[in-house]
Amino acid sequence: MGEIHPFVTHFPIVLILTATLFQLIYIFQPSLVDRHTPLGLFGLSVISAILSMVSGQEAVTAVQDLHSSARSLLEQHEDAASFTVWISIILFFGWIWLYLRFPDDRRVDRIVAAFLLLLSVSVAIAGYLGGLLVMRHGVGVGLL
Repeated sequence: MGEIHPFVTHFPIVLILTATLFQLIYIFQPSLVDRHTPLGLFGLSVISAILSMVSGQEAVTAVQDLHSSARSLLEQHEDAASFTVWISIILFFGWIWLYLRFPDDRRVDRIVAAFLLLLSVSVAIAGYLGGLLVMRHGVGVGLL
């Protein structure tokens, strides 16, 4: 399963960023975006983030011989990615609960947008660190 990590890891990045963008558009121009669209995109991002995390954990087992700087970078990448996944899961279920409990409350939309912005930063950091692992240290290159 580790060999699919480079392929599936881009989906949560794009979907979280797109859900954030659509949520912000909905807040400032509600007529341009359906209220359900960001939530649906975010739901897909949660599923793909879980798949990315599981495949990433499997991929780690394939790279045993890392020097200390690469190992440290890998741990930072894992921490950022785990934070992103777990906060995504919590936010997704919290968003659904708030959406059902307070269906017309615009404050919910703003709170969710703030958390989506936080997740956008988190997923960008995780992606950047993953990119450094590949580009600087060649981690994962040649797995197939």
